[in-house]
Amino acid sequence: MRDTVIVEDRKKPVVVAITEEFVEHGENIAKMEGHANLRQLVFPYPLEGLPEEEVRRVVKGRGLEGL
Repeated sequence: MRDTVIVEDRKKPVVVAITEEFVEHGENIAKMEGHANLRQLVFPYPLEGLPEEEVRRVVKGRGLEGL
């Protein structure tokens, strides 16, 4: 999260990828750093335990197929 804040401080467009488990923590850090509106791309938690098909659905649902 702090890396994302650093990039945003440099006036670069940025989005942080975060899992559901850490959304509140990430929002708190962003607020403390003066970036309450920091954009977050939220993934299910735990992501690593999902079958490949489900991970592909998660990616497709967020428009990230080309990554």
